[in-house]
Amino acid sequence: MDYSFRFDVAFANMGYILKGVYITVGVTAVSIFFGLAIGLVVGVLRLSKSRFISIPMIAYIEFFRNIPALVKLIWVYYMIPILIGIDLSAFTSATIALGIAAGAFFAEIFRAGIEDVDRGHVEAAQSLGMSSAYTMIHIVLPQAIRKMLPAFANTFISFLKFSSLVSVLGVADLTYRTQVIASQTFRPLELYTMLAVIYFFLCFILSQFVGW
Repeated sequence: MDYSFRFDVAFANMGYILKGVYITVGVTAVSIFFGLAIGLVVGVLRLSKSRFISIPMIAYIEFFRNIPALVKLIWVYYMIPILIGIDLSAFTSATIALGIAAGAFFAEIFRAGIEDVDRGHVEAAQSLGMSSAYTMIHIVLPQAIRKMLPAFANTFISFLKFSSLVSVLGVADLTYRTQVIASQTFRPLELYTMLAVIYFFLCFILSQFVGW
């Protein structure tokens, strides 16, 4: 196939595309923030000895971990207005959907990290009269979080890449802006190659930041 690459087209539109970095990072950051909050609560409740508490948490984790992110995005965007009668912006719908999804992944990370803490430390705290909540906050979680950092880093990077799916809702992120220029210039190979490089650098920077 005779094809002449025109990367000058990609570079000429780089300024417009790079404006989407703020949206991409914003969607990722908000989703991860809510995901961590949800994940901590669900992860702790998942360890409850009461089946009435643990089973719903397991159901939440398995349900949202096994549904494609794209399906969750579309479902939240279209179903929330039907269910509660409130129209949400595409950005809000995207962060809710990805936040709920992230919560399921973070819940398992919290659960595994908490279970990996030496039970002797927990028993020692309880023998000193510390409450379960105090023990969890001051004894268990500080130890568990150090062990969870590699898994957190991988999940952060995964959701940075998942954020590219919000373009289907019309959120003007990196991918959406690339699609717009590609449809106007008919140069998808050059533009998506540049997009891949941008995502690589974003993920690399995030991995170095988390690893630091």
